[in-house]
Amino acid sequence: MDQTEQKVLAVERTMTILEYLAKNGANNLSTISKDVSIHKSTLYRFLQTLCSMGYVYKNSESENYSLTQKMNRFLNMGSKYSLLHQFAVPVMEQLSELTKETIHLATLEDLHIKYIYKIESTLSLRVVTSSHRGGGAPLYCTGLGKALLSRCDKEKQAKILLSLTYEKKTKNTITDPLVLSKELQRIREQGYAIDNEEHEEGIYCIASPIQNSLKVPIAAVSITGPASRMIQKKEEYSKLIKEKVAQIEQHL
Repeated sequence: MDQTEQKVLAVERTMTILEYLAKNGANNLSTISKDVSIHKSTLYRFLQTLCSMGYVYKNSESENYSLTQKMNRFLNMGSKYSLLHQFAVPVMEQLSELTKETIHLATLEDLHIKYIYKIESTLSLRVVTSSHRGGGAPLYCTGLGKALLSRCDKEKQAKILLSLTYEKKTKNTITDPLVLSKELQRIREQGYAIDNEEHEEGIYCIASPIQNSLKVPIAAVSITGPASRMIQKKEEYSKLIKEKVAQIEQHL
């Protein structure tokens, strides 16, 4: 067997082990070896490697092997992002065509937002933002951040508000947690958030949160443009973005 075939076999065995543990739960070396038809010594090496990487845990008392939370998070995040891209990007492209403004997709990551997709404005007069795929921005002064916070459960929301470090980015930035809490309640009721030059001067944003079937916020979509133009379109765009986000949620 050449080196390439050995690598392919190693991948196949790794996936067989992970699939077995995902389906059957914790089991000992002998049982797993028998069920997956991998020799005990070979299986032991694979399991030791997966344990060292943090994807499998060995109980020292029972000597059973099981998947860790790291493995679960890895699977859940991969599923979440692939579904988001599959269903959100076509809707974002529709928003881009209808508004010609910059369109963002972001998720909640600890105490900030993380941009995972962006479509630039096609207009000659457009805003130049610091946002980029993989980059982050504050929760408290961005439309995306406030939209996501508005849909968090009360306990999580309160904890985040107390943990944030507030910085006065512009004259419109909200830096009082109590004021922000009232703002989030209003956002929750109307279904969209506004960044009225709160993060960057001259930039106005309308954002709406995407929720899963359990009503947990998993991402948010925004329309961003020059404040002078966006304010005139506020009513139209706030209605439009809620309609488009509802389409994404139906697919999810």
